[in-house]
Amino acid sequence: MRLVALFAVLAVAATSVGAAQAAPTRTEFIRKGDAVCVQTQRELAPIRARALAAKLLPQSEQWAAAAAIWAAQIRIQERFVGRMKAIGTPPRDVVAQRLVASLARGVTLAVAVQRGFANRDSAALSTALPAYITFTLALNKRVVAYGFQRCGGAT
Repeated sequence: MRLVALFAVLAVAATSVGAAQAAPTRTEFIRKGDAVCVQTQRELAPIRARALAAKLLPQSEQWAAAAAIWAAQIRIQERFVGRMKAIGTPPRDVVAQRLVASLARGVTLAVAVQRGFANRDSAALSTALPAYITFTLALNKRVVAYGFQRCGGAT
């Protein structure tokens, strides 16, 4: 399996939204969520650099490098989910609630990809990687449609 797919996927960052103390307004939710996304994008920058460097490694070392890179990405993704949940969602905003609920699925899919690399399992990666990409791109579209400016690939 070509590991190049890993490096393309790392450019796709899963982003979205959360649940906390006093429920935010929609505007506050977007503003705070965008701030979390900016922070997370900064945290992901070294991961992207590692992915680019890993492409230059001998093929025999790329599996372990990919697994380590995905593990680091997952840790960042888990922190992101926690931060978004801490924001809370606007009252009775079912769309925001669904966005937040979707975040855990992104982590689950990322773990499947990481395990595929860790186990050098091309068959597992042939389903896990496309599932992660498809899910992330669809979630990002929903996030942008909701109104986020910095999350979901919005600029």
